[in-house]
Amino acid sequence: MARRGSVRRQAVKDEIERPARSRKYTYHILIVCEDENTEKYYFQKYADRFQEIWPNETVYLRAVGTGRNSLGVVRRAIEERTALAEEARKSVDMTWAVFDKDDLDKSEGNVRNFNEAFELGKQEDVKIAYSNECFELWLLLHYRGIDPKDGPVPRVRLYELLETEIRKHNQDFVYEHGKNNVIDEVLKTDNVNTAIKRAAYLDNRHIQNGHAPIEANPNTLVYKLVSELEDLLSYYGYDG
Repeated sequence: MARRGSVRRQAVKDEIERPARSRKYTYHILIVCEDENTEKYYFQKYADRFQEIWPNETVYLRAVGTGRNSLGVVRRAIEERTALAEEARKSVDMTWAVFDKDDLDKSEGNVRNFNEAFELGKQEDVKIAYSNECFELWLLLHYRGIDPKDGPVPRVRLYELLETEIRKHNQDFVYEHGKNNVIDEVLKTDNVNTAIKRAAYLDNRHIQNGHAPIEANPNTLVYKLVSELEDLLSYYGYDG
């Protein structure tokens, strides 16, 4: 996306009353997550950043946590998009579903739901940002790359690697699944562009090898969603 040009940032954000109604905004993004805590918290941080640009009525981002499985997340995204469109009195510009593969491959029914989530997303124009095995892979890529030649990385191992990397910067950090402090630590790195490149590399390797999403471990498409958000921040928040 091209930059907008000379757009000054909000000078003193506390002096600007933030609009409460989504209909005042010109661009609407909906992100529906499997996780009710960490993932939602991560994308809410982007919503906060959109509130800080000028004009602050430009981009409205709604992050929703569901606690549902992969197919349930996509179905909920369709429901939430309808509700947001009615509330905003305009169509939603981007709708994303964020979910993990985890150990769904161990159940025939879960495999079917996982694959159907992609089909439904394609039919309903809901973009998919899945992670195999889990969202923590995206967080880990802010610190280090992963070589796909080493094979699948179980989510417990991802937790361990993530804790090890964060403790290099904060020796008191202890990773606890579902705790939002891991997001605060990752955001301190300011390494999102590096993480995007590392994730794109993994994704391209799986594409080249013809791996289906449920087979593509390690992989995360969260980088595609984050790339979109970063482009919008650059476009509307450019201070040139």
